[in-house]
Amino acid sequence: MINFYDYLNIGFYFAFIIGVGIYFSRKSKNTSDYFRGGGALPWWVTGASAWMAGFTAWTFVGAAGKIYQTGPYVLVLYYQNVIPVIVLFALTCYRFRRMRVVTPMEALRLRFGPGAQQFYTWIRLPLMLVFGGFTLNSVAVFMSAVFGFPLETTLIALGLMVTFISLLGGAMGVVAADFVQMFLIVLVAGTAMVLALLHPAIGGFGGLMNQAPAAHFNWSEIARPEFISLWWVALTLNTLFSLNTLSDEKAAKYMMAQSDSHARKMILIPFLGTVFGPILWIIPPMAAAVLIRDLPARFPQLTNPEEAAFLAIAQDLLPQGMLGLLICCIFAASVTDIAGSLNWGSGLLLRNFYLPVINPHCPEKRLIKLSRFGAAGLGALIVGSALLINHFRSVAAAGGKGWGLFDLMNQVGTSLAMPLAIPACLGMFYRRTPPWSAWTTAVIGLVMSYVAIRYIQPEIMASLPGFGGPYTFEETRQFGVISTAFLVGCVCVAWFFFTSLFYEKTSPEHKANVNELFDRMATPLPDHRGPEHEENHGFAISIGRMCMLYGGFITLLALIPNSAQGRLCYIACGGIMLGLGLWVNRFYRGKQKIPV
Repeated sequence: MINFYDYLNIGFYFAFIIGVGIYFSRKSKNTSDYFRGGGALPWWVTGASAWMAGFTAWTFVGAAGKIYQTGPYVLVLYYQNVIPVIVLFALTCYRFRRMRVVTPMEALRLRFGPGAQQFYTWIRLPLMLVFGGFTLNSVAVFMSAVFGFPLETTLIALGLMVTFISLLGGAMGVVAADFVQMFLIVLVAGTAMVLALLHPAIGGFGGLMNQAPAAHFNWSEIARPEFISLWWVALTLNTLFSLNTLSDEKAAKYMMAQSDSHARKMILIPFLGTVFGPILWIIPPMAAAVLIRDLPARFPQLTNPEEAAFLAIAQDLLPQGMLGLLICCIFAASVTDIAGSLNWGSGLLLRNFYLPVINPHCPEKRLIKLSRFGAAGLGALIVGSALLINHFRSVAAAGGKGWGLFDLMNQVGTSLAMPLAIPACLGMFYRRTPPWSAWTTAVIGLVMSYVAIRYIQPEIMASLPGFGGPYTFEETRQFGVISTAFLVGCVCVAWFFFTSLFYEKTSPEHKANVNELFDRMATPLPDHRGPEHEENHGFAISIGRMCMLYGGFITLLALIPNSAQGRLCYIACGGIMLGLGLWVNRFYRGKQKIPV
């Protein structure tokens, strides 16, 4: 399935990522550097990292499997991100940066007190392990199919590698690698898309639309428009709260930015990725649905063979050696997500539990060492989480009730993340609630999630036009998300504002802390605040050199025996990355203020 040239690509990728981690490990002089890059990183670096934080191997596995079965129907899921990203730009991103904290939980402490901080610390950590397990499971499905190893063995090996890589460089190493990996993913996925459209049996975009299975466009076979519309609204509500909240690790990305304007500018990259990225992701699996009909026979070891659709089309279309680059892309998506989670989780433990509760006077050097130990322990727990998730999926599939990664991620994200996100989101805009408003709202939301999943069935809507039974499998899955999002959303928002009746009885200390946080959010953070906060031109030049190195390597791969078209693919991908690196290096050398 893979050859020497693929292994060459994979070997170079791991050497590159480990080298980046070792290089930037020397740059972290304190926990602010380790967890948020000192809060002085340029917008285009943090913007790339913010987009990559929401991008996982699930795109190439779970989502690709859904696209293989249903075509552009998945765009409903992708484009529910547009409104939340716009709200993030208009109202939230600059608030994150103005809080002037190292981790989001420190801001949560100011807003809701130490009790809420500890509650969120200890409930968010298990959730981080669950979602990290999903990500690791996604990439292991792909790698197991590529290398033919047992899925459990692949999970353990990948988990150990991701944890090792994430220990090295801290936040600066993560965001620097994110920038290079973002271009690697986009370029390789773009190549797969172009080659799929150029395939004689596809005949371009029009040919793909004409030959796609009927189910790809006849969505009524999947679910009725009424269900699809409400599903989209439910997903949008979930993402609106989870993207604009202090309870999610993505908020930390905006705390890395140099200033207000940098925090706003960095939204440009996630927005462009949200709008144009889905075009890259949907075409190869759709082409696979036209060209490849024997996925179960090709991947008998997989519980859900359709999740190997992207891999199958890549095997058939990419030039020799580029499958190795695709494998690196899948791993890159996982490294980005899990490394960011480990970095955030370690910060959560150290700065929100160990430092305030156990050892308030711990020196910075010891904190950095403990941060790495914490990340290693969390990495081991994520491996265990992934193994449990895989066991659950296997048992469910054996019982004829299998959950694909697509549906499982949507339901778990709504059921667990949304109750925690709502109070931590609303608390940034409304100050008149007591300290206990956050954790009580979250607990009530989790109870409502259980009620929605356990007791509320689609038949409750049978009297409404367009919602009568019988219900398709997809409609049943969608209703779980719909009922959870609306019940949790309505009850949690109502309860949060109800608690404001008790605000006047809160302590003067709580009111002072809340006022301090809101004063910070109302105080702009300008671009130039002294030499210690100037944009790190040496950091930018380092990233330029990284792009030059990786781009040059990919360009040299044109020497691999391939057709003229295959060689051109390498030259195009490598040339773009090499050219970008040269431009960044030249631009920042012209305005460099600190030594590299």
